Amino acid sequence: MWSRLKAYLAHLRAEHTSPGRFSAAVFVGLFLGIVPLYGVQTPLCLLVATALRLNRITVVGAAQVSNPLFAPFLIAAGIALGDWLRHGRLHELDLEQARGLAPDLIWLTGEVTDLYLSCLLGDTVLAVIAATLGAAATYAWRIRADTAASTRPRAEVQGDRPE
Repeated sequence: MWSRLKAYLAHLRAEHTSPGRFSAAVFVGLFLGIVPLYGVQTPLCLLVATALRLNRITVVGAAQVSNPLFAPFLIAAGIALGDWLRHGRLHELDLEQARGLAPDLIWLTGEVTDLYLSCLLGDTVLAVIAATLGAAATYAWRIRADTAASTRPRAEVQGDRPE
């Protein structure tokens, strides 16, 4: 049983790892991780990665950009950018107003709907930018790594160093 699990995990790690597919996986993961679809991001990542034949581990890993450390900044940046794009101004929100939004969160009514739409628009723009930069950097890194691996002497690639 353990050998099958290890073989499956090795397959997951190595599937679809060409530079193009790997960078596409980073793009999809970053995009889905930044867009505010909290609660469905991981299943959506797995579904899209499987449908597009991308590396599932890479897509889910890249989507973790919306972890609790970064999510507040992504949300705030999304609301600010979305409000600026929608209304031409930044949304001012202080702590008292934020506390007053809590009852509206249950039914997604009132100002929460407007904030979510701004966040959705702003984070979508941020997601496209961040995902494009991340995919480009990943592609360059993979090309460089593949080139370096192909120019090394064969003995070093296999791990058999001559003495």
